[in-house]
Amino acid sequence: MSRKILSLVCILCFTGATMVFAGGRQEGAHAAGVYQYDASDWDAVMEAARKEGKVTVYATTSRIHAAVEKFTQETGIQVEATRLSEVELVERVYQESRSGVNQVDLVLIEDYPSMKELLVDNGYLVNFIPPSAQRSVPSQYHDPLTFAYVSRVIGYNTEKHGDDPFESIWDLTLPEYRGRVMVRDLAITGEHQNAFTELMRRADILEADYERRFGRPLEMVESNAGLEFLRRLVENDIILMTSDTRIAEAVGQRDQDDPPYGFFYVFSKHRDIPRLNLALDFSENINPLIGYYYGLYIQLAGAPQNPNAAMALANYLMTPEGFQPWINDVGIYSMSTEIGVHEDDMPWEWWKDRLWTYDPTFAAENRGVILDAWLRFVQQ
Repeated sequence: MSRKILSLVCILCFTGATMVFAGGRQEGAHAAGVYQYDASDWDAVMEAARKEGKVTVYATTSRIHAAVEKFTQETGIQVEATRLSEVELVERVYQESRSGVNQVDLVLIEDYPSMKELLVDNGYLVNFIPPSAQRSVPSQYHDPLTFAYVSRVIGYNTEKHGDDPFESIWDLTLPEYRGRVMVRDLAITGEHQNAFTELMRRADILEADYERRFGRPLEMVESNAGLEFLRRLVENDIILMTSDTRIAEAVGQRDQDDPPYGFFYVFSKHRDIPRLNLALDFSENINPLIGYYYGLYIQLAGAPQNPNAAMALANYLMTPEGFQPWINDVGIYSMSTEIGVHEDDMPWEWWKDRLWTYDPTFAAENRGVILDAWLRFVQQ
């Protein structure tokens, strides 16, 4: 398919929720997809979706299974849902789309820089604003459509520490924390790579915080304070993990003499504190950031087999009912004005003032620098 036609398909998907891909593929259309559509009402979309009868979704969250189960009960549309890591999801959609397999209809995806560069810019994913989002989500969260933001924090064991033990993230590089800080391996966690680019971008703030904390200028081996922090963190015998769940449970386990500390794990794991009787809390006082946040985005496949069913599922996920599997826990924040936060959580505005996020352009340009540095430090 030519770039011109592909761009046209993307533009149509950007326009809103009232188009109906009623005719399916045009005869002889390339696998990248040209569809017959007409402007109609949402009832027509739903009618076409039920005729398709199925939809395939990839997601980076296991809660998608609970969400689509209710969707099927209400609509009769069958859903094949697959949970993948952010790296696996991007790679799978990219490879399938390049080869013309086109199995997926909808994705719930994170790692925006990779998503944009590899999938959106190539037309393998396209944006779509369903009626539920048009009604309730402010326009600044429309492109790409933000399903939710997720917070990551720095945690400690409350049996070991009655009060927050941290003043600065530089504390984690001190000898007393050697071999006791857990983090998900950056090599398999794209959002960590993105987050560390922001430490590079705001290196002056990190450098100033070091001097505030220790009363002396930062002496650097690396070219900026962000990379210097990464080097010191790794060389302080950091513990590499593959799961946020394992980090939270290891940090919060009771009756430990020297419990570990969790660095940049998802706050939503605190939902397990009552069930597992964890002694776990997160640092609210650590400077200059208490963690970071990233987005989860809903995107249609550029060549969906079941486009109307994909639109129907996108619409459902953006409603309070569709968001129910996530609203029952702390740490996940919808941008819909119809969906609040968990009663035990703080408002999104509280988090946004205390967390950092990353600049997408800077992250895309510099995450390779972070990954190269990480591998160099880890392998030393």
